[in-house]
Amino acid sequence: MRRRFRAPAFAVWLAGLALVGSPAGCTPLFVPPVPTDVLTPAPAWRVAGNAELRVVRDGAGRVAWLRLRLRFDEVPESAWMAVQWFGPAGGERASDARWVTPAAVGWTLAWDSPPDLELTPGRWRAVVSVGDRLLRQFDAEVLAPAP
Repeated sequence: MRRRFRAPAFAVWLAGLALVGSPAGCTPLFVPPVPTDVLTPAPAWRVAGNAELRVVRDGAGRVAWLRLRLRFDEVPESAWMAVQWFGPAGGERASDARWVTPAAVGWTLAWDSPPDLELTPGRWRAVVSVGDRLLRQFDAEVLAPAP
């Protein structure tokens, strides 16, 4: 007795073989090659978004001093951080510097303007820098006392 060749069964088998073999042949089209050099961001000084310069008033409601509050998200190395205070006329009126280390990440640091600094009405600025790099500039409005 002679066996008959069944075309539909062979076609199903051939289609299954093609489905199993085709993903292996197309894998490079779907998976991007992995770069040999992994790109890592360079360490940088990063100030958190909640940093601020505000006017502090005494018990009688008079302007007493300015307070700069900073929180660092990243401190790559220990260095001197300078804060310069600029008055409404634009000139530098005072400055201060502190040694900041990588341990300061996540801490809130506060700088108060010098007690002998006369705060005249107008827009005051505090500029924060490390070495020759400007990190941020903050401003606050000192209002004239009410008559």
